[in-house]
Amino acid sequence: MENKSALAVNSDQQMWDTKQLAALKQLGLTNASNGDLAVFLHYAQRTGLDPFARQLYMIERGGRFTIQASIDGLRIVAQRSGEYAGQVGPFWCGEDGVWTDIWLEKTPPLAAKVGVLRKGFIEPLWSVAKFDGYNANSPIWKKMPDLMIAKCAEALALRKAFPNDLSGIYTAEEMEQAGSTIAPVSAVVEIPEPKPVEKPHMVANYQDTVEVIKQSTDLEALRKLFNDYKINLDNEFPDRATNELTTLRAEIMERKAFLEGEKVNG
Repeated sequence: MENKSALAVNSDQQMWDTKQLAALKQLGLTNASNGDLAVFLHYAQRTGLDPFARQLYMIERGGRFTIQASIDGLRIVAQRSGEYAGQVGPFWCGEDGVWTDIWLEKTPPLAAKVGVLRKGFIEPLWSVAKFDGYNANSPIWKKMPDLMIAKCAEALALRKAFPNDLSGIYTAEEMEQAGSTIAPVSAVVEIPEPKPVEKPHMVANYQDTVEVIKQSTDLEALRKLFNDYKINLDNEFPDRATNELTTLRAEIMERKAFLEGEKVNG
């Protein structure tokens, strides 16, 4: 059934719309570039996870953005694949190296492991997470060290079992030790009324844009067109004259070569 939500991410949209951008800004994405936002949209479409329900989010660390998901989000992607067959564990161990299915010691476990079952595989896909490698020494890690390290082990195992779906996506528990915490977010997102904004980089008609490219008489104009339509450069469309597939990038580079040749010959 078609999702009628104002914030719903559609599989065919090429960029976040105005209301979605306003909501993302409220969720903390105030410094993300158009390129970062385009990557985030790609991951949302690829996984089918809802960033506005905090199943998927993008976090800035040291001027770079990473894509993260809740552990529930990873489980959802695995289940939707139709190949997920459950898990074994978690198990924890201490200095003795003996694995147990419940951790009752007052000190944190040294490691946790989880095995993910996938249809067609004979054995579980196991992953081990060492406490020292992930411990963020934050209040939640001090209060529930066994639960937190088990989540890290489960995330590792889910990515191992479903690499095509989950590669490049990490959980907050795995990344917390990197030095950035995730601020609590209200479950209700207030969406401000969007102000009309100009969208110079969204292509309304590719063929008309090609005509503008072909009429460009200097390299600076081409450079501006390249930057204005950066997120659309590699989208394929039929050429009006030949009906063969082309892209804005190809048209701009062809016009650039022509102008440079004219400059040399002139």
